[in-house]
Amino acid sequence: MARTGLLVAKGVGVFAGLLGIVHGFYETQQGSVAPSGVIITAIGNGCQGFNNCLPAMTVVPNFLYSGILTIILALIVLGWSAVRMQKHRGPLGLVLLSIVLLLVGGGFLPPILGLVAAGVGSRARPGSGTMSG
Repeated sequence: MARTGLLVAKGVGVFAGLLGIVHGFYETQQGSVAPSGVIITAIGNGCQGFNNCLPAMTVVPNFLYSGILTIILALIVLGWSAVRMQKHRGPLGLVLLSIVLLLVGGGFLPPILGLVAAGVGSRARPGSGTMSG
């Protein structure tokens, strides 16, 4: 049972990283301009409806830099989920990375999925007691 939970946690974490990369890509496509506020849309002005435009939040005052940071952090989330989830502090690291991903423009869904993956991963590690044995 622990192996299945760990596999699910890794899969959800990798998916969160991939979604973060998509957010970062669309943010970089807006160029080196300042966002109008903390809440942004990654796709920009050409899309219809707020939810269809990949809503996000960023404290970085430039779409290009926000997108680059988002892509870098999303790649780290992806790699961390795939490789470090079974380690002792793996889920905690994923929680911290997910929070930073939220703050640099990774959207709302990828960090939530990262937190879910960390929660499942913390319960599914061999020897954690709850799902193993």
